[in-house]
Amino acid sequence: MKKPVRAYLVDDNDIDLIVNDKLLRISNITEDIRKFNSGEEFLNSLKDSKDCDKYTNVLLLDIMMPGMTGFETAEELFRDFPKQAECFYVFVLSSSIDRNDIQRAQALPGVRRVLEKPLDTYLLKGLLREMGQ
Repeated sequence: MKKPVRAYLVDDNDIDLIVNDKLLRISNITEDIRKFNSGEEFLNSLKDSKDCDKYTNVLLLDIMMPGMTGFETAEELFRDFPKQAECFYVFVLSSSIDRNDIQRAQALPGVRRVLEKPLDTYLLKGLLREMGQ
């Protein structure tokens, strides 16, 4: 039996958070969406996380953020929160056309795929289906 999807959006841009929230809802991927303006805020939320096995957790992580970047957030997630990290399908969102950024993001531990902004929900649905969701 498939688990319900819970999406975690991490982006410093409020407009991107609103748009991606709306896209996830209207595409029927999930209504359960957690939004964070920084990697630090997201990682702090994991400290009390105990519902790993109840949900398919999808992390949509922006690369370029002030303070802790998406690169640093993903690295810290898999280094400092390995048990919680096992529960996430991590997708990096990027509007960058810098090939080095894309390659660096694809090389991050646990990253399933780099997705371009704006979020393509048809592609995301297909990827989740391929992963058994």
